[in-house]
Formats: sequence, structure tokens, C-alpha cells
Amino acid sequence: MSKEIKLMETKQYDDEIDLYELIEILVRHKWSIVLTTIFCTILSLGAALYVRSKTPNYLMKSILIQQDTYGLKGVNKINTDTILLQDKNVERILEIKPIKAEYLKNTPENLRTISSERKFLEDIITISKNDKNPNEISIKTKILADENSSKDVINTYIDILKEQDNLGDVIKKEKALKMTSLENSKEELKKIQEEILEIFKKDSDLKSLKPEEKINYLSSKYPEIFLRKSDQEKYFNSYSNELVRLELIDDKLDIIKENTDIYLVKTQSKAKLILAVGIVMGLFLGIMVAFLKEFIDGYKRRYK
Repeated sequence: MSKEIKLMETKQYDDEIDLYELIEILVRHKWSIVLTTIFCTILSLGAALYVRSKTPNYLMKSILIQQDTYGLKGVNKINTDTILLQDKNVERILEIKPIKAEYLKNTPENLRTISSERKFLEDIITISKNDKNPNEISIKTKILADENSSKDVINTYIDILKEQDNLGDVIKKEKALKMTSLENSKEELKKIQEEILEIFKKDSDLKSLKPEEKINYLSSKYPEIFLRKSDQEKYFNSYSNELVRLELIDDKLDIIKENTDIYLVKTQSKAKLILAVGIVMGLFLGIMVAFLKEFIDGYKRRYK
């Protein structure tokens, strides 16, 4: 019985992994581990550099669009979502030569259409709204050829937005109409005043009345002229107040405000992660190669 137990213990010890033996194997094949790790590191470094070179950087600018129609008709709504839907705007942005060159370089000749131009610009230009303030818009563009051409893309986009703003023209037109109406009302009041003076000259009953009695007398005997006078005074005051309001709006024409200058946004690439994974994988493969070589060497020794 004791012999069987001893045999089982011996077998158990034979099956256990000897840590020192593993270390000896790794030391014996250290150069295989080092060379495999170096090889994998070089491969991962190349991959990391490639990924880093292909990771784009961006330019960004923040603007604030505070638009109000102020109760005026014909005021355009500034909409950042429809800029690239208009062919003329697509063509205008692609007038920037380096951007056009990038489009031509990346698009086969048989696929060059207004749709592909629009798609190209949609890929490089991103418009986003601030969740807390929907009026705050961020314009981001991918740097393709150089920073200057990308800045031109953002500035051109903002110029197109500003050209949508026709509030100044609408106010100018409204001012002209209200000024004309005011002058007409003024002329009408002047005529009514002349008619009242004529009545004073012709109506002899007015001469014997006191000043406060004359008003009552005129309003009762000539109600139509006083009604016209009252209406024109209301129109005159209304047009005057509207002109003052339009002048106040005119001082707020800076609807699109540029919150920031154009600034660089660097994208975090996965280059460091790729390099770290490559080193770890190289070390792991090196250890596997060491054990594989030890197995082959042992196999050869047993069959010699």
C-alpha cells in the first residue's frame, strides 16, 4: 500500500510544472524572445505611424445665431442645414483651389458630379449645435491640403450664412414705406388744418364763442373733419413709433456673432495603443517560440 502511495506521489511531482525549469527555458532561448519582440515592435510601429498619418486633424469655429423676425414679413430664416443642399453654395466652396484639388484627386473622373461634390463637402464639414444653447453653432472642417484652405472653407461657409440674413434689407424697405406713409399722413393733417382755418374764416358763429366752446362747436357741426383729423393723428403717431422701433432694430443687425477664432482640434489616434499591443504580442509570441523550440529540441533528443 505504501509503495502505491509513493508511486502516486512520484507521478504527481512529475506532472507538476517546475518554475525554475521554465525560467531556464526562457533564458536559454532569450534571443528568440528578444528578436520576435523586436520584429513585432517594428511591425506595430509601422502600423502606428500609418494610422497616425491617416488620422485627420480639424479646424473649428463657434458662432452664435440670434435671429428674430421682429414681426416683419419676408425675413429669411438662417438655416445651417440647407447650405450644402444648394448647388451654388457647393460650387462656391469648391472654388477654393486646394480643396478642389483634393476632390479631384479622390474622385474618379467618371464620378465627378454635383452630387459627389456635395458628398465630398459633407464628409469634411461638420455642423453641430450646442445642446444647452441651440443658437450656438460649431463649424468643423477636416484639414486636407493645408490649414489656410481649411480656414477658407469655414470663412466661406460663414459668409454664405451671413448672405442669407436679409433683415437689413427688409428694415430698409419697411422704413421707406413707413416714411412715405408718415409724409402722406403729415400732408393730410396739413390739409385738414387748412380746412379748419377756412371754417374759422367763413363761419361767423365762431367769432362770438370762447376758445373752449369753439372746439365743441366745430366737433358737433363738422364731425367728419374732426374724425378725419383724429384718424390721421393716430396714423401719424403709429408710423412715427414704428420708425423709432425700426431704428432700434437696426442697431441689432449683428445677427451672426463669431464667438471664437478658428482653432485647431487634434484627433487622438490609436497609434500608442497599436504600438503597446504590438510589444505585448511580440513578447507573448517570443515566449511561445521559446517553448516551441524547446519542444522541438527535446523531441530530437529523444529520437536520436
